[in-house]
Amino acid sequence: MAKVFILLGLLLLPAMSPAQTFRAAALAGINLSQIDGDDLLGFHQPGLNAGLRVVAVLGEHWRVGPELLFTQQGARANANSQTQSSFGTFRLQMVELPLMVQYTDWRLTAEAGLAYQRLLSYRITNSGDRDITDDIQLDGDALALHLGVSLNLTSRLGLNFRWTRQLTDLQAGDGPRFVGRSLSLRAVYALGTGEALPQTTEPQ
Repeated sequence: MAKVFILLGLLLLPAMSPAQTFRAAALAGINLSQIDGDDLLGFHQPGLNAGLRVVAVLGEHWRVGPELLFTQQGARANANSQTQSSFGTFRLQMVELPLMVQYTDWRLTAEAGLAYQRLLSYRITNSGDRDITDDIQLDGDALALHLGVSLNLTSRLGLNFRWTRQLTDLQAGDGPRFVGRSLSLRAVYALGTGEALPQTTEPQ
């Protein structure tokens, strides 16, 4: 893991240069998550989503690059749920490495990509709030799909909305298939000189 942080640090250096061949940003926000297969319906589990992004500018509109994220995901029972589940909560702590392709026009950026997720730790409780973590084995590695859109409010600050769905099963042992999904809302702070915004036309 230390090697990943060192590599990302090296990628940040050209992003700070005036040439702007690369651009970097800090990301921070929240997840609302659920897990298909646990009968805990709804995006009721909150968590953090924060990290760094580096992109290579391929032209006027296209960019591609990695992110390095710490993300908290899972699921939680809701008092208004119409389903009965033997689970109470899933709380997952993960490191995530997405590779994203972006298309930028005006102040909007559409994005799509795949991510490798590494599970750092987790805690699971049953419907009676008893810890059953040792009874359920989760896979430490996962692959996920990301789709999102960003709005640049200023040259430095933007807002990003992202939908994430895991493509692989979290369940490592016998039992139902667990597939996590998240909705994320994050602030994006551009490093270096920031983003070039469209010029407004002054009234004559």
